[in-house]
Amino acid sequence: MTQWLSRDELLEFQWNELKKLLKHAYENVPFYTEIFREYGLMPEDIKDPNDFRKLPVIDRATIRANYDRMIAKNIPDILNKSTGGSTGEPLHFGYTRDSYEWRNAAKMRGYSWAGYKEGDRVALLWGVPVGKTSRLSALKSDIHHRLQNMKYFNIFDLSPRTMDLYFRSMRDYKPKHIISYGLGMYYFAKYINEMGWSAFPIESIILGAEKVNKNQVNIIESAFNCPVFNTYGCREFMLIATQCEQRNGLHISADNLFVEILKDDRSDKHGEIGEVVVTDLHNYGMPFIRYRNGDLAVNSESQCSCGRGLPLISDVEGRVTDMIVTTDGKIVTGLFFPHLMKEFKEVEHFQAIQESKEKILLRIVQKTRISNVRLEFMKNEIQKVCGKTMQVDFEFVDDIPLTSSGKNRIIISKIPVDL
Repeated sequence: MTQWLSRDELLEFQWNELKKLLKHAYENVPFYTEIFREYGLMPEDIKDPNDFRKLPVIDRATIRANYDRMIAKNIPDILNKSTGGSTGEPLHFGYTRDSYEWRNAAKMRGYSWAGYKEGDRVALLWGVPVGKTSRLSALKSDIHHRLQNMKYFNIFDLSPRTMDLYFRSMRDYKPKHIISYGLGMYYFAKYINEMGWSAFPIESIILGAEKVNKNQVNIIESAFNCPVFNTYGCREFMLIATQCEQRNGLHISADNLFVEILKDDRSDKHGEIGEVVVTDLHNYGMPFIRYRNGDLAVNSESQCSCGRGLPLISDVEGRVTDMIVTTDGKIVTGLFFPHLMKEFKEVEHFQAIQESKEKILLRIVQKTRISNVRLEFMKNEIQKVCGKTMQVDFEFVDDIPLTSSGKNRIIISKIPVDL
């Protein structure tokens, strides 16, 4: 198992995988053939990380502008996926079955550090599909979840009423683990503590999608009387890093991903905050080479006492979203909007602003014109989650400016959360 290789052995494995990817991209991906030629490089010229940094960093705009030319000519079966647009910009991309298997293996390994074993009973406080699903689709999904010993609870529907139901249902279901969005689980745990309910037996809670601070983790652990494990990932690559049993930093999935933490285009030193730049070592269908995903993380050169050779990042600073508060007391994670917007290829960029409990303004930069029918569908889905009385207004703009600190804020809520 690669996780138990020494740091040097693991980095050698990673570098060999990277060299194979670069050779494939140069020979089979028109976009990268041009990039290598433009920069006067050949794959064999990349001999160390300093050479690798001679290649340009790409981002979502690069992929949108060059989508067709980034598909490998020699791989016919490309799977398609969309990101939720947690930076306000949804992205559609391709990947291979092999890369999916690598991603899933990295996820299962990371979850196993929290004690999870395949087949364990799990409760998921997570996002549910957007729009109407057919009875057949719902039946297939239900069978799939039952076979995997999983029970879903809608993270987009957190209110005192539903949290009462969720707690009782989870208690009766008796899961070994809970997997949840970070802030959603925090508000759920806070409500449990305030109600004075006793925890039901559970081995661990695994958090993803949203950053939580140490105080919020303490509240979750006090409500459920079990350890909490943070994970970090994004839809383009799935799990990027996760905590092991020591919970001292997050181990990078370095056998599947080449992760750089960069500041001013140089590799960050220990303890510095920098931009996360990822290369997927096994997505040969649509290679992501030096892809800036919009997050910030803190680099670490420490060696974990667990003995694994997988490198660490100390913390992740990006992807903090506001919460939406509805008139009926529901708390809706801001990640609902990226979850919704991945269904709209017409959207280039978006921002949701809540000025009052009764009104949400959705600012949209259009890639192509959104029809009235599609806008009505978008409005209905928002009202399905935020309440039928929620007024949803649309504003179509040419640009959505960054904050003064240079960040994209996809959700701006001016309503305080009060349980």
